[in-house]
Formats: sequence, C-alpha cells, structure tokens
Amino acid sequence: MKNIKQRGLIKMIILIVIALIVLGALGFNLKDIVSSEKVQANLNYVWGLVVLVWNNYLAFPFIWIWNNIVVGIIWHLILIAVGKV
Repeated sequence: MKNIKQRGLIKMIILIVIALIVLGALGFNLKDIVSSEKVQANLNYVWGLVVLVWNNYLAFPFIWIWNNIVVGIIWHLILIAVGKV
C-alpha cells in the first residue's frame, strides 16, 4: 500500500515538471504571471478567505482536538513510558 502512494507522489511530481517544461516551451513565463498585479490581488483575496474561514470556523475545532485528544494521547504515552523506566 505504501508503495502505491509513493508512486502516486512521484507521478504527480513528474507531471508537474512536464507541465512546467511544456509551458516554458510555449513561451509562458510563470514568474511574470505570478508576479503580475492581477494575480497578486487574486492570491491576496483567496488568502484573506482562507484566514477568515480558519479564524471563524476551523480554528476552534482543531485547537480543541489538538488540546483534548492529541496532547492527551501523547501525555498518556509519556506517563506510560516513564512508569516503565
């Protein structure tokens, strides 16, 4: 199972590299495209939406899960390890 996922990641990387080569051969300059004012404005808008969604909807549940479940499990495992020493 692990091998299939690794091949999927490698395929994705190879496809991205091939796409970049094709775009370069067609005369597209990604640096110019990404640094343009319109693209920067769109990226800033999307980033603002991501921050809004995180702050208003996702932060509380993630922090609760982290503090009450993940840290609790880690603390429990540390106590078990210290007890065995």
